[in-house]
Amino acid sequence: MIRRIFFTLLLTASVRAEQLPPAQQILAFARSQLPKQPIRMNGTLKEWAGNDFMKKKLTVEMDLNWGAEPANATYRIRDEKSGLFQTLEIQWLSGGPGYRYSDSSEAREALPGNGQGNDRRERQNGTDLPDFDPNKEIAGLGVTWADLSFAFLWTKQAETLKADKKLNKDCYVISVPRGNNRLLLWIEKETGRVFGAKEETPAGEMVKEIKVVSVKEFDKIWMVKDLDIIRPSENGKTALKIEQVEMITIPDPVGAPAAK
Repeated sequence: MIRRIFFTLLLTASVRAEQLPPAQQILAFARSQLPKQPIRMNGTLKEWAGNDFMKKKLTVEMDLNWGAEPANATYRIRDEKSGLFQTLEIQWLSGGPGYRYSDSSEAREALPGNGQGNDRRERQNGTDLPDFDPNKEIAGLGVTWADLSFAFLWTKQAETLKADKKLNKDCYVISVPRGNNRLLLWIEKETGRVFGAKEETPAGEMVKEIKVVSVKEFDKIWMVKDLDIIRPSENGKTALKIEQVEMITIPDPVGAPAAK
């Protein structure tokens, strides 16, 4: 009798596992729900300490052309105090993402008078970077370029773990590799919206949590607007707040960044 119950439970679990859609199907559905027309989003990234003290504030401008072929986006991060800025252009190519990265601090380091010459700026500032790491933090804020760009929606390596509830919505949980860690995504079954994410170590310890604070309806499509990125081990939080969203015209890109 016990053996029969065991095999019944095992069979039920197997059937349920087989009914879970593959991760690539879920991610493709999520991408299909992104706005098709080019949009520009302007806002801020603010890093907060545990005592609610604002440590750093950066301005953010994002040109999102997800409906193009290939899908592409440009992210501009600026420190208004120092005047330093970073720019990342991404094209989601069939062979993998292509990146073009600029950092004004690198350009300044290459100016005449420091013994390095102008050639370093031409090589490193605004060039195709096949080895660019999207998991690199932005200005030490605890937020990566992958977090900001939702790069996980285009990943080729992902696994559907289970069905789950998030904010009282039926979701699929997708696991995406992130270095030695993994990123868990909650994607709503019905709408394909990302409801949140959590990065954890192989031991299951949480590194950061990406919480969706607010969403915006744009041409009958709901999209993520504001995020909180919480880092428990540091007792810190970084908040992305979008203050303006508008439709824009983006010229076709000249040349494609090298695929990673």
